[in-house]
Amino acid sequence: MITDKTCQPDEFRNYFYLKLAPELNRYEKERKKRLITAVILTSIELILLLLLIYFTITYPLHDNRLVSLEWLAVIILLSLLIFTWVFIENNFEKEIKRNIMKSVCNCIVNIKWKKERYSGKSLFSIANLVPEYTDAYFDDIFYGKYKDVEYEIIETTLRRNKRGKLSKTMFTGCIVKLALNKRFKGNTVICPDSFSHKSPFENLKYTELEDIVFEKKFDVFTDDEVEARYLITPAFMERLNTMKTAFSAQKVSCSFYGENLFIGLYTEADLFSIGSLLQPINEEKQFLALFEEILSVIKLIDHFKLDKQIGL
Repeated sequence: MITDKTCQPDEFRNYFYLKLAPELNRYEKERKKRLITAVILTSIELILLLLLIYFTITYPLHDNRLVSLEWLAVIILLSLLIFTWVFIENNFEKEIKRNIMKSVCNCIVNIKWKKERYSGKSLFSIANLVPEYTDAYFDDIFYGKYKDVEYEIIETTLRRNKRGKLSKTMFTGCIVKLALNKRFKGNTVICPDSFSHKSPFENLKYTELEDIVFEKKFDVFTDDEVEARYLITPAFMERLNTMKTAFSAQKVSCSFYGENLFIGLYTEADLFSIGSLLQPINEEKQFLALFEEILSVIKLIDHFKLDKQIGL
């Protein structure tokens, strides 16, 4: 379990089999039942879809309006086939999480879980972690405390709507917020490297660091160069890359603002998914992945609490 002494994956695995797996076994029968339902319904829809495609191609109609209706029916059936599976699986996942997430969190200690409600979303843009957005959608949210540092792990999609235009996705993935109990003098933002190094933020300017390897991967924008050089150390970047790997993120950005460090992990993956119909509910791998994601956050807190070089 994660306490103020960080545990290892083997310890979590042992606790999982002793405490959590027996509770999960109760839901295996329900998973199989819903899997059978999903297979039967999608099989019927697939047969209807293939028959419709066959008759559409084999016996073509000469009325363009009827042909259009036939292909519209094909699209509708295909969409229905996909929707049926996703709907059944998502409902099963929601039910499972409502029933077992408390027990999962008990395996880790000092962490709680909630879903789809988050009040601190305005800070993401204020801290310049992501561009301005108008709509925020939340999924799984974990929050806890480790070594007196409060942390939040927020799965979210942020979009911007403009009148008369399609909405644009500004961020999708996971945002980690660490309340480090130290107020930063300025605002320092780390973004993936760009060719021009042009600052996307009016009040922040590009700052070149001495680390050549870092400069090839990231751009730093800040209104306090001294503090930025003080904060961004090789040890910090190593922890950040560990977190990127743990969350399977395509790219990562972060922002030091106020008393908080925000980390944006961009990924299209469905994080914290533990309700697949196609694998046993007590399959260890999905829960170990969740533990590794949270452990990467814990290790970053260890860095800020123990690394004397950055003075936190």
